[in-house]
Amino acid sequence: MKKFLTAITLVATILLSSCNDGDLIYNDIDFSAQNTVSKCTNPGTEKIFYKIQQQEALILQIDVENIMKDPTLKSVQTQIDGQSTSLEYRKYADKIDSQNICNIPSLPFPNVIKSIVASPGGTVNIDRNLNLRYDSSDPQASVFLTYQYVFYLLNINFVDEQTNIKYDRMFFGTNNYQETKLDFNFVNQDSRSAFASYSCQEQFFALSDKEALVIDLTQEDLPRDSTQTPLILPITQQRKVSFKQYRRTGINLDQVCQYPGDIPGTSQATINTLLELWNATSGEIHISATWTQPIEGERQLKYDISLVNTVFNKDIFQEVSFTKPIIELGEFY
Repeated sequence: MKKFLTAITLVATILLSSCNDGDLIYNDIDFSAQNTVSKCTNPGTEKIFYKIQQQEALILQIDVENIMKDPTLKSVQTQIDGQSTSLEYRKYADKIDSQNICNIPSLPFPNVIKSIVASPGGTVNIDRNLNLRYDSSDPQASVFLTYQYVFYLLNINFVDEQTNIKYDRMFFGTNNYQETKLDFNFVNQDSRSAFASYSCQEQFFALSDKEALVIDLTQEDLPRDSTQTPLILPITQQRKVSFKQYRRTGINLDQVCQYPGDIPGTSQATINTLLELWNATSGEIHISATWTQPIEGERQLKYDISLVNTVFNKDIFQEVSFTKPIIELGEFY
C-alpha cells in the first residue's frame, strides 16, 4: 500500500510541476509566491515585465500595448519567438532591485551568474481584467477602476547545456496598467445641472468636466404640469442610459451628440478619446416638475431629474457591475 501511494505522489508531482533533465531542479525557477508583475518605465525598456525575488529575476519582454491596443480585446495569445517576445530567467551574485532590470546600460554589480532563455515555441496568454471599488452606501462616492493584464505562460521550456526545465502552464502574474476614477458629479454648488440639453436626437445630455450622461428621454416623456411625487420611468432597452468619460476635459454637447465614440481633432494628438463607456442595465429615472414664480415674464416648468438604483455594466466585462443609489442631475428648464 505504501509503494502504491508513493507512486501516485510521484505521478502527481510530475503532472503539477515542471520536469528537469539536468543539474538545476524545477523549483529553482519558482516565482509562484509573487502574484504581482512589475513593468519597466525607463526609455527603451517599456516592453519589459519582470518579477524579482532576492537574487533571482524572471523577465518577460513583450509588446503588450501593441498586442492589446484594441480595448475590446479580453484575451490574446502570442508566441515566444526569442526576439519580439522572449522569456529569461536570471540569477545574480547578490540581491537585486528594479534598477538591475530596467537601467540602460545595465548596472555592473551584482553580476549575472546564471541566465537561461526560454526556447522559442512557448505561448504567452494575456487576459484583460477589471477590478473596481466604491462605497455603494454613499451617493456621492466615486467609482475607482483598476485595469490589469494577467499573464500565463504555456508550454515553456528553459534549456541550456545542463538544464531542461519544462512547464505546461505557469502563472506569471498580474500587472496594473491603468487606474481610473469615475466621478458622476453632474450637479454644481447651486444644485443646477452642470450642463443639460435636449437639442440633440431627442436625448437628454448632462455634461461635466470630461464626463457625459446620456438618457434616451424625449420631451414627450416629461411632465406637462407640476408633480406632487416624482414621475418614475424604468430604464429599459428602449429607454437607455449610458455614462461616458473622455481623456480630456472641455467636451461640449455638439461633440458628444455627433460622435458616439472618440471626438475627432485637427490631428492625431488632439483626438479626445472615449476612455469609458458604461451602459445601465436597470434602474429608474425620477422626474419632478414645479412651476416657476417669476416677478416678470411667463412662468415655466422647472425639472429635476435623478437616476435611482442604477446598475452600470461594461460590454466586455459582463461579470463586473456597480450600482449608484442615486445620481443627481440637478435642475433645468
